[in-house]
Amino acid sequence: TLTPPVPPASPEPPPLKVTLPTTLPAMMSILQTRIYFSGQGFQPKEMVVVEMDVPPGVEIPAVKPGEPVGVAFAYADEQGNFTADVEAMTKIQTFLRGTILPTLAPDPKSFKPIPHGIYTFRSTGTESGRVGVFTVDFAPPVK
Repeated sequence: TLTPPVPPASPEPPPLKVTLPTTLPAMMSILQTRIYFSGQGFQPKEMVVVEMDVPPGVEIPAVKPGEPVGVAFAYADEQGNFTADVEAMTKIQTFLRGTILPTLAPDPKSFKPIPHGIYTFRSTGTESGRVGVFTVDFAPPVK
């Protein structure tokens, strides 16, 4: 019996590139940059949580080493599609590793952006357990 050949896996898409400046005032530009994740194949109306894997040696305040950090969530629509935006507070506390002042304004002096590089993100359906994996390249500004 002949078995049909297994089709090659589709190539992994290139990482999404996000510019992450490391100096002020340029760092503030990430707050105006829309960062969002989308996917399909989830259950209708299912909550989808997006988490970033924190690489060894990278510290995110209030996140234990080796644990992922939640960055966004959304509910899938009737067709199982979702789009989850990363909110400004998450950009400040996770990507810039900064703090929020008592006035609820960001404290730019506290910003210590995550190191540039490729980070893995996972979208997980809370009911189906379905997982999507994608990468983001946090890159320095082009000079």
